[in-house]
Amino acid sequence: MKKPHICFVSESNATYGLLVGGEMNSVVGGAEVQQVLLAPALQKMGYEVSFLVPDLGQPDKVVTGQGITVIKTREQYKGGGLKRSRQDMQALFLAMDRAGADIYYQMTSATITGITALYCKLKKKPFVFSVASNMDLDGTSRSLMKPLYHRIYWYGLTHASAVIVQSEDQMRLLKENAGKDGVLIYSTFGMPDESELKEERRYVLWVGSYRVVRRPEMLIELAARLPQYEFVMVGGPWKSEDHLFAEMQTKARDVRNLQMTGPVPYDEVGAYFGKAKVFVNTSSTEGFPNTYLQAWCRGVPVVATFDADDLIARYGLGKFCANLDELAAGVESFMEDDSLRTSIGDAAIKHVREHHGIDVVAAQFDKVFTRLWRK
Repeated sequence: MKKPHICFVSESNATYGLLVGGEMNSVVGGAEVQQVLLAPALQKMGYEVSFLVPDLGQPDKVVTGQGITVIKTREQYKGGGLKRSRQDMQALFLAMDRAGADIYYQMTSATITGITALYCKLKKKPFVFSVASNMDLDGTSRSLMKPLYHRIYWYGLTHASAVIVQSEDQMRLLKENAGKDGVLIYSTFGMPDESELKEERRYVLWVGSYRVVRRPEMLIELAARLPQYEFVMVGGPWKSEDHLFAEMQTKARDVRNLQMTGPVPYDEVGAYFGKAKVFVNTSSTEGFPNTYLQAWCRGVPVVATFDADDLIARYGLGKFCANLDELAAGVESFMEDDSLRTSIGDAAIKHVREHHGIDVVAAQFDKVFTRLWRK
């Protein structure tokens, strides 16, 4: 049976760089990574795949080496208010017309969620929305977005033909707050080269953009508490909270066992995971962190204050911690016990292969897209 044409709608500048290569002038987030990993897997299954991305000065249409068509829309974050919304709608509608897809897919809460949903409603085409973070559903997005923009986003969420969620927690939040049933599909990540599994493990690692919700100050305090270990923080400022990065640099100035790398190109981040003994996440909330998969697929235990669907505890993939004291104890246990770290690491690699492999995840998306296409 012929597969439909899927168009991924993205407003992130990083998406274009991930697709075509080269330098990226934007922070790479989990949503961008998930879409770029999924696209070629769907293509191998027979789907035609295209992307809509912001205007970075590239040609109107670019075809990647994998045969994925990339169409530009408009500049990111230009203007504001009703004028911006009208311009966004016009630009996106024209780009979606050029794509001519059968199904449109978009991830993360934004005004383009509503605009994409409206286009699909007018054109009688399915729209699939994918939740990127619990904040998309739990009321946080309402406090972070201007009222007009949130109303546009919420229209898109509630009018989506299908909503993909990353966890049972998100399934519950979607039902409670939007009255919709979700489709649970876990995030995916490709397995690293075998050579990365043989790297010398040295330090405690933290990776992410510097955002209030990620609580980077906890990692700095953790490093100060455990001066016997080397700590590495990888990441740079978040566009709307860029003050926090400078504040953390000042806070970490006297913590001698802590290295803050600043922004690192996405394709170089894996090497940091390959040399880590333990990965630490200090977030208060997330969706399903790509960083967990980046750690687990390399056999690195996760010590974290956020545990989506209790996966860390349920499958023995590290340690869930409620506070700084527990983080310190968890890190120390894995840094001091090589056999414990190895057994947890082996279980983590097995878990990623069985539950998050790209073929497993792509097959689940195929079921969703096929159902919508046959309607």
